[in-house]
Order: sequence, then C-alpha cells, then structure tokens
Amino acid sequence: MLCAGLMLYRLLAGQPALDEPDVTASAQRLPPHGRDIVRLPWSLPRPVPEALRAIVNRATSSQERQRYLNARTLLRALDGWRRVDGQDNGGPLALLLDRLRSVGHLPAMPGVGRRVARLAASEAKRTDELSREILQDMALSLEMLRQVNSSLNQAAHASGTVVITVRRAVALMGLEGVRRAAQALRSWPGPLNEHAAARLRRLMDQVRLAAFTAQALRPPGYDGEVIYLVVMLQNLGRLLVGYHFPEEAEQIRQLMRSSPPPPNAEPGTPDLPGLSEEQASLAVLGVGIDALGLAAAKHWGLGDEMQVMMRRLPLDRPVRTADSDLDVLRVLASAANEAVDALQIVEGRRLPAALAQVAQRYARTLSVDARAVKEALDAGQQALRNGLAPEGLDADGTAEEPTGSPGAAADGSPRGLAGPGPPAVGRLRA
Repeated sequence: MLCAGLMLYRLLAGQPALDEPDVTASAQRLPPHGRDIVRLPWSLPRPVPEALRAIVNRATSSQERQRYLNARTLLRALDGWRRVDGQDNGGPLALLLDRLRSVGHLPAMPGVGRRVARLAASEAKRTDELSREILQDMALSLEMLRQVNSSLNQAAHASGTVVITVRRAVALMGLEGVRRAAQALRSWPGPLNEHAAARLRRLMDQVRLAAFTAQALRPPGYDGEVIYLVVMLQNLGRLLVGYHFPEEAEQIRQLMRSSPPPPNAEPGTPDLPGLSEEQASLAVLGVGIDALGLAAAKHWGLGDEMQVMMRRLPLDRPVRTADSDLDVLRVLASAANEAVDALQIVEGRRLPAALAQVAQRYARTLSVDARAVKEALDAGQQALRNGLAPEGLDADGTAEEPTGSPGAAADGSPRGLAGPGPPAVGRLRA
C-alpha cells in the first residue's frame, strides 16, 4: 500500500516523491528502512480536497501502523471521498442514507419495549418524569427528536420551529408517539457482532460521561436536559460511525493513538503523536465524522441553531467569549467532550497536564480551573456508576427543576432559541 500511496502522490503532485522516479526506491527511503518523510505539499498546480490529501498522507505515513493495511481499506477510503465529493445535494449523508433506512440510527438498549409498555400504563406520570426515563435510552431519545422535528418540518405552519428536548417531544407526540418511536428502532445490538457492540456500548457510556460532566460544569440556570442532548448531538457522528461502520471506527481510534518511536530513532525521542479525529476520519472514510453527524441532523430537521451548537470548537483555535446562550452551550459541551476525550486517549501520567490544558482553554469563558474540571469528571463518573437520570445531575448535586419552573414560557414551552416563525422549542435556561 505504500507504493500505491507514492503513485497517488505522483498523480496529484505532478512529480515523483523525493524526486525519485523509481517507486520502489522511494519506498526504501521511508521507515522502517529509511528516515525520509513524504507528505503532499500545500503548493500544487491544482488544489487537492482535504479528504484526498489525508488519504494520500496516510498511505505514505512515516509511522507504519498508520498506513493502510490492505487494498480494501484504501479503496474504501477513496470510494468514500469519491461519493461525498461527487454529490451535488446529498453530501456526506449519501454514505449513511441507505443504512439509516435499513437499520436506523442506533439500536435500542435491551428492555426498551418493556420500558415503553410501563410508560404507557402510567398515564398519570408527568411529562418531565416520562422524559427522564426515555433519556435513559440514547436511541429512543434521538428517534423522538427525529420524528417530532420531521413532522414539524412537513407542517407549513410550523416553519422555524425546532424541538430539542425530549420532554417537549413527549408533550407534542403523546404516549402513542412514544410507542411509534420505540417500534421504529432495531433491538440491541442490531447487525453488530459481540465485539463491535461492546465498543459501541463503551462509546455510549463515554458520551453519557461527557454529558454528566457538562452538567456539573454548567453555569447556574442552564437547562440540564438541553445540555445533555447538546453533548450527545456533538457526538452524533461518532455514534453513527460506531454503529454503521464499526471496522472503520476501530481504525480511526487506532490512528488517534500515539505510538513509540521507531527502533532506529535517537535515544530520548518522544512518542509519535496520533492523528486528530478529523484527520483520521478523512483518512479512513473520506469524510469527517462531524460532517456525518451534521448531515444526519439536517436530514432529521434539526434547525440551523441546533447544528451550530453541534459543532465542536476547533482544537487549533482559541476559545472566544460566549456572546449568547447558544455559544455557552456549544462551549460547555465542547469542554466536557474534550475532557472526556483526554481520559480515553492520554496515558495516566500525562492526564493531569491534559486536563489542565482543557481548563486553560475554557477558563475565561466558563470560569473554570483544573480542579473544577477534575471535580466535574469525578461527579460525572459517579453519576454514570450510579445510573443517575440524565438530567438529574446539577453542579451542586441537586435535582433539575421540572418543566414550568420560572423561566418557562406561559404555555410551558422552553425559551431560548430566537429565530423567525413561532418560538423555537428547547429551553436553554431553567
């Protein structure tokens, strides 16, 4: 596959790598036999799409473990880029559309049928109590949001309305709507084998941990359920890839890990860094993970403001001051996700420094320090172990206020998302 990457380099750059016409001779100059590095230059006769650049650079990587293992994986990445780049209106959703139709977005956790039956038998339960139980199942929560927003988009009078809380979805759809949503889901683990299902379950726990961490970090007054769902939606691309492309998800995870220096490296050479998630996703799938999540959200009818909050803050840019509630939620979710990512990727001895770096990035916007981030992670881990309800964790350990508390609109619908048309549904502040 290294020689194939060198041939791709020559096609795109218009000249051979290392100025060596013989591809085999070029390969011998790269690790493990040599020490040269081959990366596609930025200045080329014609621009190269970012995804295609990532594919070529992975194929010629100086780290052997980051290269494509076989022709099938390289072909799949190139085919993914080709399909996405060739779509005039489908974009990255073209990679997922068939699978979303056949097996849904995520499988329901075991026992969802019994849970829904119990909910249906409890007519006296309040909407916020029902939503807490539904939020225990990530697939059912997403399906509720998908169905209610798709229905609103089809109603001309509801233009501009978006539902971003499960409790509002329950109020609009009723118990019969909850049944329909549950029936639309595949049972766990869907088409996944045992190992892929275990990885997806670990990813779901990771997302829940980030959501609990964000709740513990949140400034006073922000709605716990909205924060939970924003964190979850910032991970939507990851979840979809973990379910629909399990082999590729594992490749991405491996590419993100650092690796020891090569045997012929000088003593004291630090570990070689892994790829960022975006780079790894482009190299494996030909499309970014976040782009897949955003495309699915758009397909479901989640509005522009929700899609803005779903975008994680870029790691290579400083965090600016939050100017609105939307900014605060996006920043809060990004901080929690970065802290939990550090737990998964960074080795134990380097973890305190990684968490301190996260705290430093968000100190001005969220008024946090390294101790606050560590305490929020500890609170999130405790909540995850105890099976706490998704919106039950506050910064001081108290329960969430129910719907209709001060700050709700006169009709009980949440406030916070401004925009044309009827008020958007989804209270950002309690």
